[in-house]
Amino acid sequence: MARRHFLAISAFLIGIFGRVDPAWAEPLRDLVTIGGAPENQLVGYGLVVGLPGTGDQTTQVPYTQQAITNMLSHEGITLPATAFMLPNDVASVMVIATVPPYTEPGGTINATVSAIGNATSLAGGVLLPTPLKGGNGLIYAQAQGALLVSGFSAAAAGSSIRSNTPTVGRLRDSAILSRSIPTASERDGHIALLLRDPDFADAANIATAINLSMGAGTAHAISPGLVDVTNYSPAYGNVSFMAKILAVDVETAPPMPTVVVDAQSGTIVMGAGVELGPAVVSHGNLTVQIQAYNAVSQPAPFSNGQTTGVTNATISARPQLAHVVSLPKATTLAQVAEALNAIGATPVDLVAIIEALKEAGALKAQLKVI
Repeated sequence: MARRHFLAISAFLIGIFGRVDPAWAEPLRDLVTIGGAPENQLVGYGLVVGLPGTGDQTTQVPYTQQAITNMLSHEGITLPATAFMLPNDVASVMVIATVPPYTEPGGTINATVSAIGNATSLAGGVLLPTPLKGGNGLIYAQAQGALLVSGFSAAAAGSSIRSNTPTVGRLRDSAILSRSIPTASERDGHIALLLRDPDFADAANIATAINLSMGAGTAHAISPGLVDVTNYSPAYGNVSFMAKILAVDVETAPPMPTVVVDAQSGTIVMGAGVELGPAVVSHGNLTVQIQAYNAVSQPAPFSNGQTTGVTNATISARPQLAHVVSLPKATTLAQVAEALNAIGATPVDLVAIIEALKEAGALKAQLKVI
């Protein structure tokens, strides 16, 4: 009786402490990519039309005018060689897209559109059909559609205001794949699993988890970034075999605390576990002001001179008083936020401060700039 109770308690403890902690267990599909089936990058040149006067100045961007002429010629509209256009509702752009592996023709992907002329904003514009090419020069997709632009700009009477980056927009599911991209994921019955973040322990844990699920000898850790899988199981087809492999839960090391910085918008996102060591930050700005005023230059009597207008400018530089802030050690996100708020910096300045804290070793986290 006592032995049965001992075995039951032992089984209960093994069930608690021997299983993989779900907090650090991840599906294999989140940890690896399949060798021979990478993402592919496409690029193309196109025109964005329908802009509210914020497009290229074609006298300064001749390739925009040439692109417009070529487009009209393709539609059967021939312009005389002496024709001179001054549209300001068209902008030349570059379109880039990333094709996930195994995407079939007819599938849709996202694209990013960026101005390459002197357009001030792409907000409200529509991308005309634009072929997207791979590195080999072949056309694999075509993109078109209305742009989503998060930034904005406005100007009037010599004054202007801008927020974020209005010359970059996004196309959501508006690029259609027209040609399949070949893959070579299986070679001689072997499939290579490439770790997104190479690590000795993770590679060994992946091989162990696959062997426990699919049988001994199925996987071998070749290097910190490569696990070789042998597809020899007759009970599964290729698709079912890989689906079962990628669904295996793998015990991994706790994720590295990460701070993500969006340099365009000044957005900072911190994950769990971010710590801040003691540091001293001195923050101050230099304000430069240029003020123009008009005056009249009056010639001397009987000098046969002319009265003319003159524009003068006054330039003043005023440094703001820098204040020194002592940052205490912070071990929780709330404490980190409170410490950074004490600096009183703008989001753009805070990005530079975060990078400097990382270089000084005071920021205990991985820093990613996007």
